Amino acid sequence: MRNYEIVFLVHPDQSDQTSSILSKLDKITKDSGGKVHRSENIGNRKLAYPIQDQFKASYGLLNIECNQEAINEIKNSFKFNDSIIRNLVLAVKKVNSDPSALLVQTKEDNEKDSYQEAREAANKAEEEEAKEASKQKVEKVVENIEEIKEENK
Repeated sequence: MRNYEIVFLVHPDQSDQTSSILSKLDKITKDSGGKVHRSENIGNRKLAYPIQDQFKASYGLLNIECNQEAINEIKNSFKFNDSIIRNLVLAVKKVNSDPSALLVQTKEDNEKDSYQEAREAANKAEEEEAKEASKQKVEKVVENIEEIKEENK
């Protein structure tokens, strides 16, 4: 049996199917007597160039050890699945079971995005507090002016 790395892109409108496709490929591999070393649903990512007029796609990655019949069946399933817009099957020399660089980068990007959103929310809250404080100061000044006017009458 040989080691393979399989990457596929799912149409963004059908990105919820990525995990089901991964489980189907998992099943094909195990039914043929092979092993799954890594299975990753990376999620939606921006594409380097448009594919079928799409600028984003959901990525799936699989590292498996199986025979040629299983690979042929997997390639055949890619051919007849309309939700898969691109796929790549590579024979690799060694087994990879660590998280992929793309998955790590996606997680980091998501963390940066959530941090940035939290920071923007905090800045917005600070601005609103500052506006409220200045509004209260203006109201106090107006009250003081009215008191002084009444005293002068």
